[in-house]
Amino acid sequence: MSRVGGAVQRIEKRTEERVQKAVEQVAGEASATMTANLDAANERAERIVAATAKVEARQLWSAAASMCLALLPVAVVVAGLWMGISGLITGAQWALDVDGSVWLGIGRWIVVGAGLAGAGYALFASARWLVGLVETWKGRGMPKWPRWRK
Repeated sequence: MSRVGGAVQRIEKRTEERVQKAVEQVAGEASATMTANLDAANERAERIVAATAKVEARQLWSAAASMCLALLPVAVVVAGLWMGISGLITGAQWALDVDGSVWLGIGRWIVVGAGLAGAGYALFASARWLVGLVETWKGRGMPKWPRWRK
């Protein structure tokens, strides 16, 4: 019986060693697989971060361009007002400097009036265009009131 008991113990010991080796091997393979999966996930995340940075940079330039385009009409209207006022002052000085000649004064005032009318119409057209642009921006994608009920 003691021989049988020793044989059983040896078999148990070998079986235990084999099971331990198998567990270590499976754990090593699982660890390697998990490390590979983590590396792949990190690589995908880095690509996503790089793509996001490119998109953000494009959006920044797009926002800057939109701001410039929005401020350009305002600058044109302000410059038009400035030029109209300075033209009125300069034109009035020029029309008054006739050295007593009535017809020369009348002709100059007609020219000043025509210039002011042209400048006024230009400011009116610029303001009308600006209002239309703002209405387009505000109403983008939204139907007008009578049409949304249909």
